[in-house]
Amino acid sequence: MMLEDRITETIKEKLAELDRPDLFREPHVGFSAADDEMFAKLKELIGPWHFLPSDILPDAKSVISFYVPFTRDVAAEPRGTEHGSAKWGEAYEEINKHFGIISDAVIELLKSQGFKGEKIPATHTYDPKELKCKWSHRSAAVIAGLGSFGANRLVITEKGSAVRFCTVITDASLKPSPSYDGPKCLYYVDGSCGKCFDICPAKALDKGNIDKFVCQKELNNNEAIAKETTHLKGADTCGKCISICPFAYID
Repeated sequence: MMLEDRITETIKEKLAELDRPDLFREPHVGFSAADDEMFAKLKELIGPWHFLPSDILPDAKSVISFYVPFTRDVAAEPRGTEHGSAKWGEAYEEINKHFGIISDAVIELLKSQGFKGEKIPATHTYDPKELKCKWSHRSAAVIAGLGSFGANRLVITEKGSAVRFCTVITDASLKPSPSYDGPKCLYYVDGSCGKCFDICPAKALDKGNIDKFVCQKELNNNEAIAKETTHLKGADTCGKCISICPFAYID
């Protein structure tokens, strides 16, 4: 079995151990070259503070990107809630914790084959004051052929946009995945959709632009409410702009 296949199987097996079919579906995995020119372009698109793979692992050769799709129920709930969705918040918390376990298993596999690996936190890879992101899991996933960006900066994958992403950097030379050939954001395709702009409770979205400070304020407010009304402790989530997407959930 090729190393790419073994990595994919490891990710699937570790997610299955979580045993939460009420929240998650089977993960999908993609690979990209660490020297792909798109990583350098992220320093222009996002900012000069965004890391290159080599900033995380000096002799990086490949980037392993993977995502876990939410179930239909999780994907649907945010668009009908006033503040944060309890199901969405639970899925967010659970998979963020488990991403560390999955990444560790991938790194152990790589080590067993004589390679190194470095994991990246599943969330909050940004400066909390200036909101400058050091690593974009979504951008890495797009480079790895797992999806394409939508107007609200979501990523539409072949399983929808209601997903969570994670990344592992390695010095193993892995075969890059083919480019994405799936559903695209309808706003970008022909301007026929803009539901995410309309549903945003903070009005942070404007035709492909996002006011990240306004968005984060809404997330922080939802987190505070969740702490008071549910068992969730770190669900700074909203999910409405993803939940309302025509491609939020794809079988």
